[in-house]
Amino acid sequence: IANATGCSSIYGGNLPTTPWSIDKNGRGPAWANSLFEDNAEFGLGMRLALDHQAVLALRVINSLRDKLPETLVDEIIANHENTTEAGVIAQQARVKEVKELLTALGPDLRAKDLLQVVDTLVRRTVWIIGGDGWAYDIGYGGLDHVIATGADVNILVLDTEVYSNTGGQASKSTPLGSTAKFATAGKGTFKKDLGLLAMSYQNVYVAQISLGANDTHTLRVLQEAESFRGPSIIMAYSPCVAHGIDLSRNVDQSKLAVASGHWLLYRYMPAADRRSMGVLKLDSKAP
Repeated sequence: IANATGCSSIYGGNLPTTPWSIDKNGRGPAWANSLFEDNAEFGLGMRLALDHQAVLALRVINSLRDKLPETLVDEIIANHENTTEAGVIAQQARVKEVKELLTALGPDLRAKDLLQVVDTLVRRTVWIIGGDGWAYDIGYGGLDHVIATGADVNILVLDTEVYSNTGGQASKSTPLGSTAKFATAGKGTFKKDLGLLAMSYQNVYVAQISLGANDTHTLRVLQEAESFRGPSIIMAYSPCVAHGIDLSRNVDQSKLAVASGHWLLYRYMPAADRRSMGVLKLDSKAP
């Protein structure tokens, strides 16, 4: 997880409590915080590093066929990009077995090299998380570049439609006419359509979600983005104290935003053939 500096990083990196958890085996997300302006590039760097290490691991494990069970090597190579839950669990077990065998090989330099990178043969997904101030404004150039690379990264934009971390200013995500604490004259331009801009590439999974309005839709979108091999971007409606609301009513605000037609729930799935149009599905009801 690459997390842009802002509200989400403050709560994401909080101690002694944290929103990130681990399973019974001690496995969980690896979280790091980046500067506000370069979080997309920071996340892309994670993806490139993991891919490079996986290529190295594949090369070295192939060279160790004379020291490792050939069937095990073949299964690891065949499943190193499997992202299904069952596939990942099975691959973790294979990698654990290989680690034990490599440790037994002793001074073999190839074994030592493989031990350093073998974990990357269990497919990792990369999530790039930040607010609208980052995604629509300060970091948009980098975000657009990362999407354009076609890299397999997932971008989650926590869209409050206002600069929140600085106390309340208008951002390019702020709707027409809206006011904020430090922008009281009212927004004079329409909200930037980040989803439409991403769809224009035709190879990006794009969606808008609102957890409080439809949790099932939110879960479906996150699963589809995770399984899509390529860039994905999700805009998540995020009620904020800068809206002037009681934060205990977040769910109600999320529902009202969707019910009124202010916030649309949709999914755009690119076509497998780049010469064809993708499928855009509007999931929210008429206002």
